[in-house]
Amino acid sequence: MKIRTYIITVSDKGARGEREDVTGPKLKDMLVQDVYEVVGHEILPDEYRLIVDKLCELADGGDVDLILTNGGTGFSPRDVTPEATLEVVDRRVPGIPEAMRQASLVITPMAVLSRSEAGIRKRTLIVNLPGSPKAATENLAAVIAALPHGIEVMRGEVGDCAEPVVNEPVVNEVANAVAEAALTADVAAAIKGVVVAVNVSERKGTTKKEVESILLRPDWGIEGDAHAGNWHRQVSLLAEESIDIMRAQTDMDLENGIFAENINTRGIDLKSLPIGTRLAVGSAILEVTQIGKECHDGGCAVMRAVGHCIMPREGIFAKTIQGGTVRAGDPIHII
Repeated sequence: MKIRTYIITVSDKGARGEREDVTGPKLKDMLVQDVYEVVGHEILPDEYRLIVDKLCELADGGDVDLILTNGGTGFSPRDVTPEATLEVVDRRVPGIPEAMRQASLVITPMAVLSRSEAGIRKRTLIVNLPGSPKAATENLAAVIAALPHGIEVMRGEVGDCAEPVVNEPVVNEVANAVAEAALTADVAAAIKGVVVAVNVSERKGTTKKEVESILLRPDWGIEGDAHAGNWHRQVSLLAEESIDIMRAQTDMDLENGIFAENINTRGIDLKSLPIGTRLAVGSAILEVTQIGKECHDGGCAVMRAVGHCIMPREGIFAKTIQGGTVRAGDPIHII
């Protein structure tokens, strides 16, 4: 039986039609379709009683296994989602928000300001997520592997959680990586970095242009990118930390993609990864095949202007093991 999931976006501006709900659809995209069924999605204003009533209605109806709220978890006087959640739940599940905050702390110190809660009402699990699309997806990524087993226990379909087993095939390989860390109380170690930008170019040897998202195909690479194909350098990655060093040495505008990299990252030392390392990037999985490369034809524009370039030394290349969509803000895990 699929996990029947309802998404609630809590936003005054969203409810008034003054702001597009971006977070709700992004959360829906993260839910693996053969595991989760999104049975509803709506936007509510930051009104305490409305949130309480909706949570009670959904949980008491018996038709929803999981409610994901997003928004209303901060310090604003209008942020009341956690309080509304605590009023309706029968039992708290403190490990979920604790894991989310631990994972987020690797990315931003602002994670300590999150007031998200989680709990069970009857046979429905309620989880609060932040309102921003980036933070919400990062938080969900930190706990998504453990949710199916907990919900199956809650529904009486399996035994208790004494043995740390992640049900297969209810989670994919990306979720397994996070689950392993969660089960050892080391979620923060699983979240190694974040995607800063994704870039593509239709011709080799040209600067790549930043795009909203990329689609990776197994054993091929990025749809529409000149370097895609049945070879070992399907996808290139470069750390923002390396680019920052170059920025301090030149007045050039080193925009994303200028080194012909497909994915810009932050928070992970790419150049130190051994060949064969697997990375869960967004919903895709990559395998490192090469560190650095030889420059051709006198080097790129940066090489000619500055006298050296970081891509030949610190860029890495990978092949696609599992396809998926990747966009800025997606977490990166070492598998």
